[in-house]
Amino acid sequence: MTAQPQGGVLRWFLSGRWQAGLSIAVLFSLAGLVPFLAAPLFLNCVALVALVTLQAGRKESLEVLVIAGIASMLFTFNPWFGVLFALVAWLPGRLLGEGLHWDTQWSGVVWVLIGLSLLILVLMLWVVPLGAGPDFWQTQMTQMLKPLAKEISKAQMAAVLRMAPLLPGIMAAALVLLWTLAALLASRWYERYQGLDRPQRVYGSLELPGVLIWLVVATLLGISLLHGALAWPLQNLALLVGTWYLLQGLSFVHLWFAAKGWPTMALVGLYIALILLSQLLLVLSVLGILDRVFHLRQRLLRPRS
Repeated sequence: MTAQPQGGVLRWFLSGRWQAGLSIAVLFSLAGLVPFLAAPLFLNCVALVALVTLQAGRKESLEVLVIAGIASMLFTFNPWFGVLFALVAWLPGRLLGEGLHWDTQWSGVVWVLIGLSLLILVLMLWVVPLGAGPDFWQTQMTQMLKPLAKEISKAQMAAVLRMAPLLPGIMAAALVLLWTLAALLASRWYERYQGLDRPQRVYGSLELPGVLIWLVVATLLGISLLHGALAWPLQNLALLVGTWYLLQGLSFVHLWFAAKGWPTMALVGLYIALILLSQLLLVLSVLGILDRVFHLRQRLLRPRS
C-alpha cells in the first residue's frame, strides 16, 4: 500500500496489509463479543474494508480478507467468525469500495446498496425461514420475548407480534442505513488521507435511478390488490424501497440546507427530530419520491433570472 504524507492514523492503517487486517479483525471480534457496541464497531469494519479497496486496491483487499478472517477466528476461538467476517463485513465493504471507485459521485454506491439490500431481503423472506413464511418470524419473535413476558402487557406483546412478519424488511432497511454510513465514512477518510480539506463527494448529490419509481408503483399496486401471504413479500419490499427513498429525501434536505446557507446545527436538529419523531421518516421518504419524480433539486439549483 502506498502511503500519502497526510492522514495520521489513516496513514498508519493504510501503510501495510497487516496493520489493516489486524485492526479490522480486532474491531470485528469486539463487535461479536460486546453486543452493545456491535453496531458502531461493525460499521467501522465495513467502512475500513471499503477504504482499503478504494485506496489500496483489489489485491490488498483480498489479502486483508485472509488476514482479518484468520485473526478473527484466533481472537474469538471460533472458526465460524472467519466465515462470518467474510460474508457480513468484508463482502459489503468490498462492494462499497468498488462502488466508490466506480464513480466520483454516488451512483456506484447506490447500485451496490440496492443489490445488497435486495439480496438480504430475499434471504430473509425465503432462504432463512426455509419456506415457512411469516409464521417463522412470529415464532422467532415469540421466543425472543419469552424472558420479557412478565414485564410487558398482552397488548404490547400482540402489537410486537403483528410487526414480526415485517422483520425481513426492517433488517434489510437497517442494513441499508448502516452501509450508507459506512460508504460516507470511507469516502471522508479517503479524502482526508488524500489531504483534501473540503469533501469532494457531498451527500447532497446522492440520487436514486429514475427507473426505480416504477418499482414503487408496482409495489403499492400489488399491496392494494393482494392479501395475506401473497402480500407479505410486497409489504417487506415496500419497507425497503421506502428506505431507499428516505436516503434520497435526506440527500435533498442536505442540498436544500447547503443552497440556503443554513448552519450545520440546523441539520443536526433535523436528525435529532428524526430520532424523536419517527413519523418524519415517512415524510422524508415521500419527499425523496417527489424529488425524483418532479426533479425538485434541479429546480432548487436552477439560476434565477
